[in-house]
Amino acid sequence: MNYYFINHSLNIRTLGNHPQTKSIKYNCDVWNEPHFIEHVHNEKIDFEPIVSNAILSPKSKLTDLIDVTGMGFTRKLLISSKLRKIIEKYCKSGIQFFQSPIIHRTDIIPDYWVMNAYNIRLDLIDYYNSEIFSRRRKAEGGTYLIEEKISNMDSFIKKREEYNSKKTGNLFIKKVKILPRANEDFFTLINVEGGVKYIVSEKLKKEIEDAGCTGIEFQPIELSLSEWLAPGGPREQIYGKS
Repeated sequence: MNYYFINHSLNIRTLGNHPQTKSIKYNCDVWNEPHFIEHVHNEKIDFEPIVSNAILSPKSKLTDLIDVTGMGFTRKLLISSKLRKIIEKYCKSGIQFFQSPIIHRTDIIPDYWVMNAYNIRLDLIDYYNSEIFSRRRKAEGGTYLIEEKISNMDSFIKKREEYNSKKTGNLFIKKVKILPRANEDFFTLINVEGGVKYIVSEKLKKEIEDAGCTGIEFQPIELSLSEWLAPGGPREQIYGKS
């Protein structure tokens, strides 16, 4: 089965404006309010969180996936009710949605949601055939990459914790291979290039595209980010120039 990362659109014609979001409205003390959604990442939230509101640039279009960076949206997606309905059809557990209206010009658009996903499936990765790197810190400053040979999930987690505890670097998967036994249509990966990635199957990708959902680009997981974004490369051939 083919799998894809969910990426935000880079096409200015799709977004209307880049950046799509000009600022964020906070509804609490973002540092000291324990119920602020920013304080929970990729874990189940067992309380009613306080969310933020994305404020779009006036020229921005209302896409189904909103490109927003800032507190309240770290490691989370901001999506429309339309896109939420499709994802929920294919993923019955391990995700939560919290209403987070967006502000566009003078309008408050209520049918947008922050998605908190905690269905992390490191067990679905074919580590032996994936490309795994550690980013090491230099004593004089800066970092460098070393390719790692890791054969299974337990070894990956052990090595990751070793680097984290010593604070000498971090481990990440640059090019992901999924095990043939995988049959999930939507799941989450951490410690991949880009940090956290949301994964969809070919079937779910097709339904999202057939529904006309906007603001989304699908990157094949077997491609590194540099390969995907290369001038004249696969992204540009599919979605056009940024």
